Amino acid sequence: MRDYIKSVVDPNLTQNQNLNRIREYLQAYFLHIIYKNKFYQNLVFTGGTALRFIYRIRRFSEDLYFSLSTKAKNYNFTDMVENILREFKLAGYELEIKYDDSHTVHSALLKFSGLLFETGLSPLKDQKIVIKVEIDSNPPQGGVETSTVYNSIFMFYMLHYDSASLFAGKVRALLCREYTKGRDWYDLLWYLTKFKGLEPNFIMLNNAMAQTSRKPVKLTIGNWKAEIKKTVETLDWAKVRNDVSRFLEDNSELSLLESKTFVNLLTELD
Repeated sequence: MRDYIKSVVDPNLTQNQNLNRIREYLQAYFLHIIYKNKFYQNLVFTGGTALRFIYRIRRFSEDLYFSLSTKAKNYNFTDMVENILREFKLAGYELEIKYDDSHTVHSALLKFSGLLFETGLSPLKDQKIVIKVEIDSNPPQGGVETSTVYNSIFMFYMLHYDSASLFAGKVRALLCREYTKGRDWYDLLWYLTKFKGLEPNFIMLNNAMAQTSRKPVKLTIGNWKAEIKKTVETLDWAKVRNDVSRFLEDNSELSLLESKTFVNLLTELD
């Protein structure tokens, strides 16, 4: 399967666009492996990459985020990592994995060697593509789990949160993240325009806030939009646009990332 990487590269696209395409293929292969080996039954796909694979949001993503399912059985992070490493190597990839399961969030760094050089995207043989994988072993309670069949280069089931629960995770990130991540704000724009009138899963959201914030605000249908507006007014929107620009399919959408857009959309929902 490694040889397929070369067909992913399009000479008419920029280096960065091709990097996004290669990374997404590797993410899909990762998801295919965890489906084939039944690990997916323990892992609830979440975050921006889940939006990309489930709903085809028009931005690429770097990393893979999961929560441990409430129905998880015989979950062993080390066994899963070793299986993933073996599967990628059998497919011809040069892969190094560093992992840590000593904290609540189990993490792994997958470092792929040679691909950028072989596809002509880098003159350096040793330059790597890195994908981070995180699994929250103690996710906030209240998330609603569902599943979707993904059908592209591979076909497999993905266990993931429903749209309201995914939205709850995004609202928590917007209110609690200690740094500006433009991808969060692009995702909010997508939610507000893709799912008209969608409310976050408040049970999950408030449990997540309690885990993250020292003085969490009780969020309800009546105040969550106002809390987001407060944050909107404090942002450096140039930094927001700069963060997300290399991940967008269409950079003309960057002009939408400004305070006025979000204030208007959130006001329409009141």
